[in-house]
Amino acid sequence: MFHDLSGDAISVANDAARLAWNDTLEAMLAHAASTPQHLAGTLAADPGFALAHAAKGLMLLTLARPELTGAARDCLATARRAMTECPVTTREAKFVDALALWLADKPRRAAQTLEAVLGDHPQDVLALKLSHGIRFMLGDQGEMLASLRRLMPRFSVAHPFAGYVSGCYAFALEERGFYREAESAGRRAVELAPRDAWGRHAVAHVLEMTGRTEEGVAWLGDARNWSHANNFRFHITWHLALFRLERGETAEVLRLYDEGIRGEQTDDYRDIANGAALLARLGYAGVDVGTRWEELAAKAEGRVGDGRLVFADLHYALALLGAGRRGAAAEIARSLVDDTRGHQSGERRAAARSGSLAAFGLIAFHERDYAEAARLLGAARGGLVAIGGSHAQRDLFEQAYIESLIRSGAHDRASQVLRERLARRGGHNPFASRRLARLATNRTGLAAALAVAATPLAIAH
Repeated sequence: MFHDLSGDAISVANDAARLAWNDTLEAMLAHAASTPQHLAGTLAADPGFALAHAAKGLMLLTLARPELTGAARDCLATARRAMTECPVTTREAKFVDALALWLADKPRRAAQTLEAVLGDHPQDVLALKLSHGIRFMLGDQGEMLASLRRLMPRFSVAHPFAGYVSGCYAFALEERGFYREAESAGRRAVELAPRDAWGRHAVAHVLEMTGRTEEGVAWLGDARNWSHANNFRFHITWHLALFRLERGETAEVLRLYDEGIRGEQTDDYRDIANGAALLARLGYAGVDVGTRWEELAAKAEGRVGDGRLVFADLHYALALLGAGRRGAAAEIARSLVDDTRGHQSGERRAAARSGSLAAFGLIAFHERDYAEAARLLGAARGGLVAIGGSHAQRDLFEQAYIESLIRSGAHDRASQVLRERLARRGGHNPFASRRLARLATNRTGLAAALAVAATPLAIAH
């Protein structure tokens, strides 16, 4: 019996497979572009390694692409066949069970199954990272943090993956508002594991949520820190662009968009979300983004029927609206309404309730029915955590709500929301400060509201 770097038994046939598997674990934790290569190397060394087949299937499902469901089912079938030919540990079998549950549209139960593994094997970084990812996609922030609070004491600095685990802990803390603890854990993460893109990203979240723009630019100023990463590097560049936008450096934001965020024009939902959310923010700041919406919308139109993740659906709709493709965006919105009533996944139904309101709110905003947009986005506001993603990502819908309030002339409500936003960020948030300043000097009704909305809030330099 062989053991991986965490000390857990693995049912591999030879040492070459063990070594390749250890490389796979580290690469997965680092969000490294080399992860598929290491996993392929593991299976080449031992085609009957059931755990690797299950892990591959789970990783495929995180991509939220319906065309990959068949491949994930093949992974499940192969893993089950391998288990009949070579006995596996109870721990390894639970990964196969988790894959089966997610394929049955029960992702929360899949996460619970992986967390049950951690009850007996608290240093199992594969179970930890996969359950962390599923909880993130479901918006289960409380459970994400609770799991890591239990596990962190089991990882001393001597553990080879301690830094990466600290990075997950940092993100879970940040999403629950424990910013001081999160920053400490995130900085510890990148100190122990310089390749920990997730930990570096967690600190960026803290700096954004606490209004520390200058520190954010400095923290993310060297792209070499995440050059090894897969498309997650585009998301980290997105965070850097948000800090630059807060500083009013719109020319630099557009450069980051063109060369980093959309330097590779994929149709991965995470990449489309990065692009659409940034272009929308630029639009709210009065910046002309040229024809950039067209490329995004062309990719999003091919994903209209995906229906795998509400977070993705909303960003596809946003991209489509940006290019004036209302019909396709409305198709997504209607499908979300249908999913609230009849989808077999309880998680999908719950996310679609607020998601459908947000989708129609975005459509109303596009049609300049700002009062209706404010009503719908306001109604969605309390439940959007269920669509998954981070606070920083979902903040796009908060900004759209604020813009709707301003443009509809609901200045008192807009001022209230902006003051609350400013308070949550320790009094440091240029987005809120600029709008409050303009609202304070423009109190003459709808005409002034539209003038406020049309005034560029950033300068190019």
